[in-house]
Amino acid sequence: MKILFTIVLALILTGCSSNHFPPGPESAIVVMHTHSFDPATVTIQSGQTVRWENKSILWHTVTDKPNAAKDPSHVALPKGAESFDSGRVHAGKSYWQTFTVPGAYKYICRPHESNGMLGTIIVQPPGHS
Repeated sequence: MKILFTIVLALILTGCSSNHFPPGPESAIVVMHTHSFDPATVTIQSGQTVRWENKSILWHTVTDKPNAAKDPSHVALPKGAESFDSGRVHAGKSYWQTFTVPGAYKYICRPHESNGMLGTIIVQPPGHS
């Protein structure tokens, strides 16, 4: 019985999700709607984390990989930064990304890029306001 209780408690605390808790201080939340990111642009400090919450009934992605974009001008990342791709973020789930390289990150939702589902993260150097 004690083992069962421990397993149930662990599932409750983790939310039965494959998402992991963000490694750094969360500074912005972007909501994924049917065909948009809200807000479309956020500004954070280097080392901070952005969380995307899927509030739509569709699955979405968060990616800045140039080879994944239909229009390469829709994605960009600062020199020295690694590209990211959330994979499918299903309805009710979230994706976190921590940004350490200052600059502008332009990203898309792969299946909804043509519908205008584009976003930008502006990462400022530490201590910049």
